[in-house]
Amino acid sequence: MRVTKNILGRVIAASLITGIALAGSQFAASAGELPAGADRIGVLRNGHLSVKEGSLFAAWTSQLGDLRKFEIAGDLIGALTTDGSLLVKEGKLTAEWALQATGVQDFRLSSNRIAVLRADGSLAVKEGLHGPFVEQATGVTDFEVTNNRIGIVTTAGTALVKQGGLTASWVEQTAGAKDLELTSTRVGVVRTDNSIAVRDGLAGTWIEQASGVDKLALAGDRIGVVRTDGSVAVKDGLFGAWSEQAGDASAVELAGDRIGVLRTDGTVAVKVGQGSFVDQTAGAQQIGLAAPGA
Repeated sequence: MRVTKNILGRVIAASLITGIALAGSQFAASAGELPAGADRIGVLRNGHLSVKEGSLFAAWTSQLGDLRKFEIAGDLIGALTTDGSLLVKEGKLTAEWALQATGVQDFRLSSNRIAVLRADGSLAVKEGLHGPFVEQATGVTDFEVTNNRIGIVTTAGTALVKQGGLTASWVEQTAGAKDLELTSTRVGVVRTDNSIAVRDGLAGTWIEQASGVDKLALAGDRIGVVRTDGSVAVKDGLFGAWSEQAGDASAVELAGDRIGVLRTDGTVAVKVGQGSFVDQTAGAQQIGLAAPGA
């Protein structure tokens, strides 16, 4: 009962403050309402989520507080509360939140799938806000989801991916993995020695990409990394040249033609194409980017 009341309180509070610009952001500017699923930027500051839609200078729309993390994908926004409840909304930034699950340790979104990792290491995935969860695996330490793929890393460090429906068979990818990233056509792994490799298809040749990598991001034909020294680099294609982007970063996000970085000082910056980075806000713990249909 307490969980239900807490969730209801958060949803009511969110609806009351929707449309209020993120406090302290000196970079926000007015923008007309854009269709759901337009390019989006999300930031988590002091446990509070705000999202903007459209240009880099659009106004922030306050979403929800008391959060551990969030995800944005296409026109879905997901929020994991501090008590382990997962709420997801679909469509406009002012849409209503729908409770998806409780007892959640972590989650991922694609534009049509929701994946939840429970505290016991079991993973379940559903399609759409109202579909049933389908059990996938146990002993999961890392996972990713796209509209046609699900990937996991097991406690033994084995990366596996399934393609197609939620009941498709797992295809083993590699051992010695600690992190896995997916697109609809690619698989990337960060190994326990901080080297990365990426392949096209589930049985393609692994192409070594870099060493000394802390985080990996994949989107479309792009590959992005945060190295252990905090530098960020992005490349186009498996055999492209790395283009240095930023330093002193803790995270990189890729979506469409955008690159976003979360610096170690908590500032967030995003660039479009070959343009310059535009600062978005300060004091952030997480950044998320979404492109239409991504």
